[in-house]
Amino acid sequence: MIGVRRPRRTTVLLCGLALVWLYPVVWTLTNAVRSSADIYRAPWDVPWPPVIGNIGEVWARGQLGAALLNSVYVTAMTVVLVLVLAVCGAYALTRLRPPFRAALFIVILAPLIIPTDVLIVPTFSIFRTLGLINNLPGVALFNVVSYISMATLILSAYFRTIPQDTVDAARVDGAGRIGVLLGIVIPIAKPGILAVGVLVAVFTWNDFGGALVLIQRPEAFTVQLAVSRFSTVYATDQGLTFAGMAIAILPPLVLFLVLQRHVFQGLTSDKTSGQRS
Repeated sequence: MIGVRRPRRTTVLLCGLALVWLYPVVWTLTNAVRSSADIYRAPWDVPWPPVIGNIGEVWARGQLGAALLNSVYVTAMTVVLVLVLAVCGAYALTRLRPPFRAALFIVILAPLIIPTDVLIVPTFSIFRTLGLINNLPGVALFNVVSYISMATLILSAYFRTIPQDTVDAARVDGAGRIGVLLGIVIPIAKPGILAVGVLVAVFTWNDFGGALVLIQRPEAFTVQLAVSRFSTVYATDQGLTFAGMAIAILPPLVLFLVLQRHVFQGLTSDKTSGQRS
């Protein structure tokens, strides 16, 4: 028909992917205000009347207030350490050009290739020797080791888009290596650094395996471990479990929604070339 445009295939594909990604979120939020009996009886019905008491009960029984603070502490420490190490590592690899740079890249890639499950036993043994069991800094260190390779590779690709002429001009003006990093590279790469920080924060917040291996004391539980209290070998309180998951997913969801424009801009490194003078 004239004047009617057919939807582009890309738009249809993106809408389909959006539905796939939104479905578990909507499923979790709706089941968070339903009783376990209603979930088992009719899992796709509209939750009416909503069981608002699930939120208060899971907050009290699961001690989610303390668990959320623990997760915030672990996430903040992980993000700060990962960004400091990844920025320095990416700067060294892309601008200082150390010897055996190809071998260094392989070493950085190695943690991304090795399956995490293979490292559970040696990780527990090492952390027990270091006295980092039942210790929140130990969980943060575990996450730093897990995500430093990813962060370094992303920032290395971003730093390569910074024109060498800009760096050379700063060196001519008398800036040293640290001065170039702090005064030129970091300000220009701020969108990429912010994007990596958000990704590391979301991954750390959602981490369950590392906390499960390293934490046994309930008072040191992160929010992911606290939610697991309502699921045992013998029974699972579905209503409280979904309510706990709804509370657990809200902080990273809000963080991503607030910063999504900066995240997408930071992960699209070719945009940096248009911002140089």
